[in-house]
Amino acid sequence: MAVLILDSEALSALARPHDDLTRHRAVRRQVTVAEREGWRVCVPSAVLVELYRGGGADQPIDRQLATGVPRVITTGRQIARIAGHLLASIGAASDMAVDALVVATARRLGGGLVMTHDPVDMRRLAANSPNVAISPI
Repeated sequence: MAVLILDSEALSALARPHDDLTRHRAVRRQVTVAEREGWRVCVPSAVLVELYRGGGADQPIDRQLATGVPRVITTGRQIARIAGHLLASIGAASDMAVDALVVATARRLGGGLVMTHDPVDMRRLAANSPNVAISPI
């Protein structure tokens, strides 16, 4: 494993400890382990679409990202291609596109652990990716 990838719920739990302290602690613990092991902690830029809603919703996310953990990874052509192929491999529609981008980012960065609130769909997407593990929060 080379990277820890956070999905929208994992990043939200990290940024908003008062919403659910148990989930916050679980994500914080995994981030701490990843950093100790020298892993990169990342979030695909597409994930931010699920979190930015204006009003006061953006500030906790922006504060967390300003710390540098996680690092935002831009979804480029290669990651998009991998994600599209992942969707096709399980016969999924575009409603799972952000999840596919999360798994594709882990694959593109050399493999890693995905922290997610949706382990069932993520495991389906990662089924043929032996270097990607899924960790529910």
